Amino acid sequence: MARANGKFKERPQGGYDFELSEESVGFRIDLFSIRGFLPALRFHSEDKSFSSGWTMDRDEIIEYKAEHGGFVDLDHIFERNFLIPLSQRDPDFYATVKGLEIEEFTQTMLQLREDIDAIKLFMAEFKEAEKSIKRKQSISWKEALSAFSYAVNYPAKHFSAEDMVRHKKVLMPLISIVIASLPQASYHEIIALYEQDLLRTYAVGEKGEFVPNETGNGCKVTFEDEDNRFEENYKIFVDAIGQRPMHFNDLPFDGLKKGKVTSGFLYFKEEENAKKLIEEGAANVYRDDMGKYFMRVTGLAINDNFQALDRFGVADPALFIMAVPFISGINPDFSGLDFCDTAAERIVRTLVINGME
Repeated sequence: MARANGKFKERPQGGYDFELSEESVGFRIDLFSIRGFLPALRFHSEDKSFSSGWTMDRDEIIEYKAEHGGFVDLDHIFERNFLIPLSQRDPDFYATVKGLEIEEFTQTMLQLREDIDAIKLFMAEFKEAEKSIKRKQSISWKEALSAFSYAVNYPAKHFSAEDMVRHKKVLMPLISIVIASLPQASYHEIIALYEQDLLRTYAVGEKGEFVPNETGNGCKVTFEDEDNRFEENYKIFVDAIGQRPMHFNDLPFDGLKKGKVTSGFLYFKEEENAKKLIEEGAANVYRDDMGKYFMRVTGLAINDNFQALDRFGVADPALFIMAVPFISGINPDFSGLDFCDTAAERIVRTLVINGME
């Protein structure tokens, strides 16, 4: 959008200047998000991009579930795939967080962002990332969290409903900032716009309202913060959230919905937690014929090999669900080449074992 309304010019000393076109007077980009955060920046990585050895394998999952009430615990994965690797990479940083619960750790890291202006933090993180790249030294906690994001995907299907809620509401806001890292060139472009007052960031909170206009191209944005009420009509509005998850009824194949597939779901570890959510008005918590409470999640039910499961939990050997909108309910991190590589490997291995090559 910026290039359509002007041009970037590289400075001899580094960075960019932005020149707005004469016919684009009034152009500006406003960025809205719940907390007003900007993504992190790329830094030097000491690990290879990913390793299937980072995550729990099938036998380990089965053994753990047998000893822990039929579930894999999020706290165990956090210890196994974040805290332990962090203790080996950066003992000093580990010492500051080792006693924190997941909620406390996440709040501590996000509070740092909330306490500092988004652009100022962006500039500070750029210097940190530049130093990391020049010295070829990783930013240990960010690298460990990125690896955790990959590793958590596969045992997540074996979480309790409580732990899936914790992961998506507590950890994912922090993880999404770290793994959606920007290249250095994008930093320079954003700062060039900011210096011309052509880019602003806003934290809209959980209750921000976005109402599309009649043309469908623009949007009315309304929210309130501690100081005042913000209300603005935009002629052009870009919804950059990405692909939204889809539900069982969104599946366009009626034949599959007649017994071949079912909605994704996770059982609760504690009945009281389910009852509390029901009392609070949760519309996705149910009780099955055996009296067990479960939470329906977005998408469809699949096993560890991405095979579709029917309502009885039986896998269809020839039906694999790979479409992101239908697997995101029980795959917390479903993006990136690492995820695609591992998913493809598991599917091909299953096809070969079943003699379908």
